[in-house]
Amino acid sequence: MTQRLALLLLTGAVVATAVPAQQAAKSQLKAVAHNLVTSTGLKEGQTVLISGSVRDAALMEDLAIEAQKLGLQPVLSIWSERLIRRSYDEVPAKYDAQEQTLGMGMAKLFDGQIAIDFGETEGLLKGVPPERIAARSKANAPVFEAFLKRNTHFVNLGNGLYPTRTLAKRLGISQARLAAGFWKAVAVPPEQTAAAGERLRAAFAGGKMVRLTHPNGTSLTFEVTDRTPNISAGALTEQQAQQGGAALLTWLPAGEFQIAGVPGSAEGKVVIDKTLWRGQIVRALALVFSRGKLTSMTAASGLAPLKADYDAGGSGKDLFGLIDIGLNPGINVPLATGAVVWPQAGAVTVVLGNDLFAGGSNNSDFAYAGQLGGASVTVDDKVVVENGRLK
Repeated sequence: MTQRLALLLLTGAVVATAVPAQQAAKSQLKAVAHNLVTSTGLKEGQTVLISGSVRDAALMEDLAIEAQKLGLQPVLSIWSERLIRRSYDEVPAKYDAQEQTLGMGMAKLFDGQIAIDFGETEGLLKGVPPERIAARSKANAPVFEAFLKRNTHFVNLGNGLYPTRTLAKRLGISQARLAAGFWKAVAVPPEQTAAAGERLRAAFAGGKMVRLTHPNGTSLTFEVTDRTPNISAGALTEQQAQQGGAALLTWLPAGEFQIAGVPGSAEGKVVIDKTLWRGQIVRALALVFSRGKLTSMTAASGLAPLKADYDAGGSGKDLFGLIDIGLNPGINVPLATGAVVWPQAGAVTVVLGNDLFAGGSNNSDFAYAGQLGGASVTVDDKVVVENGRLK
């Protein structure tokens, strides 16, 4: 599961690491903090929860100060990877389904949240019984519904690309290159990614049928009639505040166009050459859809952990969710490595199951995201992505 989907399913995505990531220079931290706080679009007197790890304590402190400069009221929250793993290894399973009164209270308390990625371990939950993970996801589903209903302003720094040693190894590039590209992409002006998103919005407007294809055998169609897309440009606007719900989620590095399919409309097959699940690579994953539901899940190797989690999931796990098209020209890293690089311009990510984060209506306790590099997307007869490049 990607860190984003784990966060939104509230299954413990906040994970810390003893292995250093390459952060912004100290001289840049205040500027980064200022931009993150202003990106929330929050107003004087509102409350904001700032979460991260010890690694980012200095940045979190700067965030709190920048928030106070605008008259906001911040609270800091620090978690750890060890804490999350121990919560499965040492806490009795009978508490997994416990009503989340604290989580519900926090969802109702804060007007905004700023979350800094700090994951390092790819297989943090490896060996945890799938039934336990599903139980916690189900228990937390009402919390996320309350989070969206409250119109919480959410800004994330990392978007699954925070420049850790582990991610650099997965992508097959140096950590220095990853860090340089990351901070460059974070600095891409919101206006630039928003403009790219608006061009896609115009292309999809009035469209009926979307076709996704790839030389690896992917051929999928789904309907988008009257569907409202989400655009994550990196700074929340007054228009998004009026729209509310999932429109108030943005991720840095930014640049994504998300559109959910009409329920029951997805037909065909999606092939993901490599996908990472609980620290294990799944190769040649094939997902077949009919009438909007998954009818077959096969792979050349590594399928067992993903299939076990899927089987443990509840209602809605089999529903096609959406596609996410990357918009950010400042990102240029290898795709098809197993890692999901959401915002890279022209990259296409397919989501199965929970799609609330993109404005859908399926609050399933299961979610999967797989990415295609070099895919093509058409809306009716209009090409919007051709061989991995935005048109």
